[in-house]
Amino acid sequence: MYISQISIQNFRNFKGNNVIEFTEGLNVIIGHNNSGKSNLLKALDLVLNFGSPKRLSVDDFNKDISIKELKKQSPKVTITVTFTESKGETEYSEDLVTVSTWLVNLKSPYQAQLTYVFYLPEKEEEDYKKAMANLESDDIDDYWKEIQHNFLRKYKFNIYGGRPELKQPADPEALKKIDFQFLDAVRDVERDLFTGKNSLLREVLDFFMDYEIKSDTSKSKEEQKEEITRRKKQFSSAASELIKLLQGRMEQGKKEMLRYANNTGASFGNTVPDFDGHILDSELYSALRLIVRHETGITIPATHNGLGYNNLIYISLPLLFNVFSRFLTRS
Repeated sequence: MYISQISIQNFRNFKGNNVIEFTEGLNVIIGHNNSGKSNLLKALDLVLNFGSPKRLSVDDFNKDISIKELKKQSPKVTITVTFTESKGETEYSEDLVTVSTWLVNLKSPYQAQLTYVFYLPEKEEEDYKKAMANLESDDIDDYWKEIQHNFLRKYKFNIYGGRPELKQPADPEALKKIDFQFLDAVRDVERDLFTGKNSLLREVLDFFMDYEIKSDTSKSKEEQKEEITRRKKQFSSAASELIKLLQGRMEQGKKEMLRYANNTGASFGNTVPDFDGHILDSELYSALRLIVRHETGITIPATHNGLGYNNLIYISLPLLFNVFSRFLTRS
C-alpha cells in the first residue's frame, strides 16, 4: 500500500481543490520558493501524524477569497489522502487489514481514504452569517478578525475514514499504525527570527526604532538621545491608559476573584492580591511578528512561508543591521 494522491482544499496557499498524484516508491517534490512544498507536507502531517496538533489558526485558511464569499459561508479546510494497493501486495495483507474500514474501492487495486476536515459546526453557521452581515467594512481583514476572535474557538476538526460524506470517524488505533515522520528544517524560523521574543529580531527592531532620529546627522548624539527618551515617555504614558482600561473591565471580576482568595486563605495579614502593571515600548516587541504582504493585499505570517524564502529574510536582516550600524557609528 502507498499514498497515491492527496487532495487539499483551502489550506494555506492551496486555493480551491488541489490534487497531487504520487507514484509508488520514492517521490521528490520540486518547486520554487513559496510554491507550497512545505505546506503540502504539513497537510500530510495533519492527516497522518496521529500525535500532531490538529487545530488550525486563522492564517491556515487560504485567504485568497472575497468578502462576498466569506459572508456566504464559513471557511473550511479539507484534506483527503488516498491509499492504493501496491503491486505484488499479498492478499489480505496487514496493510489491507489496517485500512479495511477506510476502503472506497474494494476491487484490486483497492483504495482507501482518510479525510481531515476543519470546520465550523452547522449550529454555529447562522450566528456566523449574522455576524458577517453586520460588518459593513470594505477591509477583508476585519472579517478575518471577526472569525479569529469570535468563531475560531468554535471550530471543530475530524478525521474521517472512507468516503468523507459518510462522516465515519477513523479508528484511532488504526491511525496509530501509520508511521509518518515529519522532519522539519534544522532552522526553526519562528524561534530564530520571526517573533519579537527572539533576541536577534529584538535587536534589529530596537536598532531601527526611531531610525529617522538616529540617522539625523543635524542632531548631536545627546539631542538624539533626549528626543528618543521623550518618545519613550510618551509611549509609556499612552500605554498606561490601556492598563487603566483593562483594570476597569476586570473590576467586578477582580472582586469575585478576591472573594475566592479570602475563602481559600490567600488573603492574610491585611494583604490582598491585586493587579498593576506598565508597558515599555521594548516589552511590546514580543507582540510583533514578521508578516509577508502579497500584491493582492493578503498577509500571512512569515512562519507560513517557504523555507527558502525565509532563509533569504533571515540572511538579509542581520546584514542590513550590520551595514547600518557601521554607518551610524562612523557618522
